[in-house]
Amino acid sequence: MAITIRTRSRILYGVVVLIGFSLGLNVVLIYQNSRSIEINQQVLAHAEQAKLATLDLIRNLHLMDLALRGYALTGQEAQRAATDSAKWNHPRIIKRIRTALQAQGFPDINRLDSVQTLLTSYFAMADTMLTLTHEKKLDEFLVLLRANRGYNVWFACKTFSDEVTAYETTVVATANEAIQAALHKSYILQFLIFILATPSLAYLAITTVKAFRLTDDLREVQLEKNKLLQATNEELDRQVKEKTKDLFAQNEAIKTHNTQLLLQQDEIRKAHETIAQQANQIEKKNKELAQEVENQTDYLRIANQELIEQNSRLQQFTYIISHNLRAPLARLKGLANLMEYAQMQNEKESLYQKMVKSARDMDEVIQDLSMILNIQRQNTLTRSEVILGNTLQKVLLTLEDEIAEVKAEVVYEASNEKIISVAPYVESIIYNLLSNAIKYRSPHRPLKIELKTFRTDSWICLKICDNGLGIDLTRHGHELFNLYKRFHLHVEGKGLGLYLVKTEMDAIGGKIEVESDPSTGTCFILYFNTQQT
Repeated sequence: MAITIRTRSRILYGVVVLIGFSLGLNVVLIYQNSRSIEINQQVLAHAEQAKLATLDLIRNLHLMDLALRGYALTGQEAQRAATDSAKWNHPRIIKRIRTALQAQGFPDINRLDSVQTLLTSYFAMADTMLTLTHEKKLDEFLVLLRANRGYNVWFACKTFSDEVTAYETTVVATANEAIQAALHKSYILQFLIFILATPSLAYLAITTVKAFRLTDDLREVQLEKNKLLQATNEELDRQVKEKTKDLFAQNEAIKTHNTQLLLQQDEIRKAHETIAQQANQIEKKNKELAQEVENQTDYLRIANQELIEQNSRLQQFTYIISHNLRAPLARLKGLANLMEYAQMQNEKESLYQKMVKSARDMDEVIQDLSMILNIQRQNTLTRSEVILGNTLQKVLLTLEDEIAEVKAEVVYEASNEKIISVAPYVESIIYNLLSNAIKYRSPHRPLKIELKTFRTDSWICLKICDNGLGIDLTRHGHELFNLYKRFHLHVEGKGLGLYLVKTEMDAIGGKIEVESDPSTGTCFILYFNTQQT
């Protein structure tokens, strides 16, 4: 039985291989036949195109001849347009014929060149005849017409068309024969495959039926095995249940032991959590102490810096008092001594006027010092919302006459930025910087003042630039904001403006930067804090 099954399997495999090989061979031959048919169909298309193109060549020649004669008789532009159409079609028809004949390997392609030469010559003569007709030279036109050169051209085209038609007829016949031969081969192959496949498929069907019967026998045997396995499984299941019961009892004992272990682990975990909480509290206290130390250090540093600044201001005030008050007092003392010895009334009057002037100078110094002290008392400042654009317009309106007098150009690019600050100080700062720009303008160029606001980080900035005399920051940058410091002695002033600007900016929590060059002018950049401080 084993030998029979093996033999049948080999026969079945052989049949399948044979059918597969036949089908593969069929696919290859069908592809080759299809390609042959496709190529021959292309040959037929080229042949038809060549025949139609040669006929179009003759029709186009007739069109030119008829249109030429019609234009000579009627003079209508429609006839002239027909000649233009014939000339336009001529090279395209030649190109179509050449393409079709070259694709087929036409043996006498030079005949097309000679026909093209004749047609080109004829169309050139036709152009000449059209020109003669247009110029009303009918006698010369008739001479060319009676020469009847168009007949020779037509005869050459007709002869060439007949040759092409005969050649294409042969090509078409050959192509049709090739197509019929390919179809005949395909029919024979299909018949052979049918002869081979029919008995093979019949044998396959018989073998399959036997296989189905064998499968049914195997299914019955498998059912018997399944019954035996079920009985065996039931016995094994009973034994497993007994073993499981024993294991369950052991697991209960293990669970009880594990519960005790879990209780102990929970107590240990709680102890660890308590220790961790205590460690976190200690760490938190340490951080709080470190932060407090840092805060106290910062406070002491700020207080120390304020004391240093206060000491510097006191030293400067001491210098101012000793320097700026000593001179008026010395003059008053000297003038008082002179008054004791004055005899003439006019002399006494002159000394009296000088004493009054010295007293006024001393009063101005005291007023300046009072104003500076008042600015430095920051705890008395009243802050409110200040719109920079409105403040700029207010100051520009205040200085309107001065700006008009010096014919200054003011470029205004400020927006309505809002800050929380001391309004009188902001107005005073802008006023002092603008009045300085007017006062210290250059005599060599018209004054131009540029105002612009912008934001940077947490600051709202106001930039005030002029093209005035400028300041040499290399020489005077370190003393730019000192009290009673002047850099252009030829212009009247006290040297108080920039000191007031710096003092007021410090008082409102702002800062100021300077860019200056004697050749281009000065830019002051005011930084106003957006937060209330």
